[in-house]
Amino acid sequence: MGSLIVSPFLLTMYICPVCHLPLTECSAESIAIQNNQTKQSPLRCENGHSFDRHKKGYINLLLVQNKRTKQPGDDALMVAGRRSFLEAGYYQAFADKLADSVLSVGAKTVLDAGCGEGFYLNHLLTRQSEISAYGFDISKPAIQSAAGQYKHIEWAVASSARLPYGDESFDVVMSIFSRVESQEFSRVLKPGGYVLFAGPGAEHLLALRQLIYSEVRSYQSDKHKNYFTDDYALIDRAELKVPLTIMKNEHIRHLLTMTPHGQRVNAEAEQRLQQVNELNDVADFQIYLYKKLDQ
Repeated sequence: MGSLIVSPFLLTMYICPVCHLPLTECSAESIAIQNNQTKQSPLRCENGHSFDRHKKGYINLLLVQNKRTKQPGDDALMVAGRRSFLEAGYYQAFADKLADSVLSVGAKTVLDAGCGEGFYLNHLLTRQSEISAYGFDISKPAIQSAAGQYKHIEWAVASSARLPYGDESFDVVMSIFSRVESQEFSRVLKPGGYVLFAGPGAEHLLALRQLIYSEVRSYQSDKHKNYFTDDYALIDRAELKVPLTIMKNEHIRHLLTMTPHGQRVNAEAEQRLQQVNELNDVADFQIYLYKKLDQ
């Protein structure tokens, strides 16, 4: 009877961004045997395309030709500001609500699409550590920050328009104040899987917006439903309004970097912001749970 040959290569959840074949990775045990040490192994597909892991553990699967700018997404200062604001606890009730929604459907595999620095996905794992969690963002500084802080999660630099994950891989895709690509989400969701989407309501950060603009336009949250195709059914919708009392100019600035309004501050608004050391506002979150329909 012949001896059993075990392949040293492990199938991953990732697919090659070039040819879309599955990516495999050499097991840590095999690497240790081959090199007498443990180190990161590149991910490879059958066509020979190879992608190295960074020493922090994340993998970059965003091809140069798919970038619209040289450094897409949030820069390092914006990422650091968001982390500082979230870790101060201002959005803790929101993080709890998101975790409640994911846990309510008994998810075992979760993808955070546009995860930023990873705060919400990590908070979910503090509630249920056995979830297999993946997060990606188009911003390399965001993923570097996430991978440096939360080493128990699989992180990747990637785009929502071209998800580098296999078909029917996840129970839940989270899109928190991020872009929705409903067809790609449907592809990577298991049958009967869910999308948890959160966006702003009409009153979201109204006081902050009044500091920036001479005329504040009303935000129409009804457009959120247009993000999803007929492949989904709305299972639940919730509104969460969180009062905010911010007593530091630095934290007000950090909050601003988390919004698209931070890129629209003119000289007059900048002068007003410099003088503000207290902000009383409301975070108006609209939270939706969609279920993928069987085809």
